[in-house]
This record gives sequence, C-alpha cells and structure tokens, in this order.
Amino acid sequence: MKQWDMRHIGIFDINFDSGEHYWSAELRRILRVPDGMPPEFLILLQHVHPDDRRALVAFAMEPLQGRCAPHRSFEHRLLDPDGTVRWVHIEAGTAFRPGSKRDAVRVIGLVTEIAAPKTSATEVENFASTGNREVAPMSLAEKQPCYCTNPLTYAGS
Repeated sequence: MKQWDMRHIGIFDINFDSGEHYWSAELRRILRVPDGMPPEFLILLQHVHPDDRRALVAFAMEPLQGRCAPHRSFEHRLLDPDGTVRWVHIEAGTAFRPGSKRDAVRVIGLVTEIAAPKTSATEVENFASTGNREVAPMSLAEKQPCYCTNPLTYAGS
C-alpha cells in the first residue's frame, strides 16, 4: 500500500450542480497559485506542462461525458515559471446523481507531488493524442471492479 504524507496532499472539490469550485491551501502551494486566485480550470492548465495538457483535459472531462469510473487516478507534470518540472499524482472520486451511473454531480480529489512518474511521458502523450485507454496512465479501477466504498454521495444540496 502506498504511503501518503498527509501534510502534503492538496484537495479539490467541484460541484457541477452549484458551480462551486474549491482548492485547498496545500493544492495552491503545489500548483504555485496565490491565495487570491480563483480555483478555475484555465488557471490550472497554465501550470501544467504543455505536453500533458491534452491528457489532463481528457481526464478532467470524463465526468461530463458520461463515461467516468467512480474512482480514477492520473499523473502529469507541472511546469514552474523557472522551468522546473514536477510530477503530481491525482486521485479523483466522482459522485453520481442517485439512480444514475452517468450523471456526475461532484468530483472530489487529492493531489500530491511525486518523485518519479509511474507512467512515461510517451504514455501520457499517447493518451492525449488517441484517447486510447489501453495506454492511458489511469488506475486499475477502470480495468477491474472497485470493491471499496465510495464516500462520495449526492446529498441533493
């Protein structure tokens, strides 16, 4: 089992019904985004390595396209203004409207910096260019059933 340093995990929360977005202080630190900056996707993309942007957009849009697993993982590079390249790992959980497996209402996720990627940059680029899930740097949850309890439930608010 992977060991996580809980002091260095950023959190994001996107509520599609209310339109609210949230980034924790630690996520802002990881992204090098000032506190006053709104938690918007376009701001996030400005900090993502240009070669990984298409793959991240594909990953982020899955809940809106009705083909999203309840739990997903993804790794990509960040590019700092000084040229430093850093890798991050994302664990995202999607909550669906009751009775639906396609109507995503909320995505909550954890982001942490990692020392080395589990997937190669070539695999990330292949995913971005083809959308081929066989070469996608995604979690095993998409290839096998997930038997864990999804803590994300739709509360109707």
